[in-house]
Amino acid sequence: MQTTDRALELTGYQRQDFSVCLGCKICASVCTVNDLSFNSNPQDILQRLFLGREIAAEEPLVRFCTGCYRCTGACPWNIRIPEVVRALRETLSTESPFEKAFKASLQIWGRVYEPYVLMRAVPFLLKGGYIKHMSRWMEYMGFHLPHKVKRT
Repeated sequence: MQTTDRALELTGYQRQDFSVCLGCKICASVCTVNDLSFNSNPQDILQRLFLGREIAAEEPLVRFCTGCYRCTGACPWNIRIPEVVRALRETLSTESPFEKAFKASLQIWGRVYEPYVLMRAVPFLLKGGYIKHMSRWMEYMGFHLPHKVKRT
């Protein structure tokens, strides 16, 4: 089974579901990956999925998407691009530092605690020279004390 077919299966989307994409690139204009100075365009990934073309694990969106859903909120068709990216990561067996930190936060607190995710990602950010974007990211974060969620 092709990577794109497996990713579509994981998302629940059909190939033709991406034919509604207007090519407006609003998703790219709000994408936090582009805050890292990448020229990432979620529409390119949707187009490749629609056409059945392979997607590389080195694709910036696949590597660095934080799953913020800003693209989904801006999309006229509400295409859930972060879910597509997560399906691609699972299919390609890749996981970003943010995703590892996100999952660890869920295990510890039962929710996402942004300062924890940031602290876990700092080595990656420093090594890659991305720390210069820290002030911009702070706009998206809410700082508060963590608390454990009771699970029933």
